Amino acid sequence: MAKSLKERERRGGKVLALDDAVAKVVEALKAKGLTSPYLKAFVVARVNPIRFSKSTEFDFDEVIDKMTASAKKFNVEKIRQEDVAKAGGGGAPADDE
Repeated sequence: MAKSLKERERRGGKVLALDDAVAKVVEALKAKGLTSPYLKAFVVARVNPIRFSKSTEFDFDEVIDKMTASAKKFNVEKIRQEDVAKAGGGGAPADDE
């Protein structure tokens, strides 16, 4: 049990580091003016190295490390509101009033 708990804590630390990196990208996208309740999911999908993989087995550390590295070098300047909308996370509805 102690060994399992130690491993869970180690993995939890990596997940939190990834979450912090993704949160920074989301804040940068919001600062750029992009709006969507799905910005975080959009960023996670973009940095996910197994998104289009046909493999069914992955190494946790390898995947999380790649995702964290990708999030840290994410170029927000290349992202447009249309990209987010195409991913199913369109912006806030326009007011017609």
